[in-house]
Amino acid sequence: KLKGHNFVLSPLSACVNATVADVVFLVDSSGSIGSTDFQEVRRFLRTVVSEFDIGPDNVRVGLAQCNQDPFLEFSLMEHLDKDSLLAELDNLPFRGGCTETGEAIDFIRTQLFNESAGSRASQGVSQIAVVITDGVSGDDVVQPALRLRQHSVTVFAIGVGGGANVTELDAIANQPSEDFRFLIDNFQSLQSFNNR
Repeated sequence: KLKGHNFVLSPLSACVNATVADVVFLVDSSGSIGSTDFQEVRRFLRTVVSEFDIGPDNVRVGLAQCNQDPFLEFSLMEHLDKDSLLAELDNLPFRGGCTETGEAIDFIRTQLFNESAGSRASQGVSQIAVVITDGVSGDDVVQPALRLRQHSVTVFAIGVGGGANVTELDAIANQPSEDFRFLIDNFQSLQSFNNR
C-alpha cells in the first residue's frame, strides 16, 4: 500500500498542472460502496478537481458512474467553469447496483472520449481516465481497458478497501503500475487529501 496523502494528486497534477487535458472519472457506485462511503467519493472528487485549472481551453472534466449499467453524469463539454463543476459534484447521486467495470470502460471510451462529448484528442490534448472502484468487476476488464489505452487515453486505477483486486486494477491502469495504480484502505482515507 502506498503511504502519504498526495499519492493520487501528485501524478494526476503532473498530468494537468498548468496545462490542458480532458479528464474523465469513472466511479463505481455499486451497492458494495453504499451511500455513506459515496459521500467520501464526492469529497475526493471535489478535492482533486479543485487542483485543476478548469476552463474550455484548459482542463475539462467528465464523469460516468458504473454499476450494472454505466451512467453518464456529465460530458467534457457540460461544466467549463470550476463553480459549475463543483456544484455538480456536490449533488452527484449514489446509484447502487452491481459492478460491471468492463462495460463502463467501453462506455467512457465511446461516449466521453469523442469529439461530440468535448474531447480534444484531435487537437493533441492529453486524454486521462481515472477509474475508482472497491471490488471485483462482474465482467471482463482486460479487453475494454486495452481498447481505452489504445485510444491514446492514460488510465489511472484507484482501488479502495480490501475487496479491490490488484490484478484487475493492473489490467485497467497504464504501466508501470506503481505510477498508475493505487490502493487505499477505505473511503475515509480519501479525506486525507484535504490535508495536503
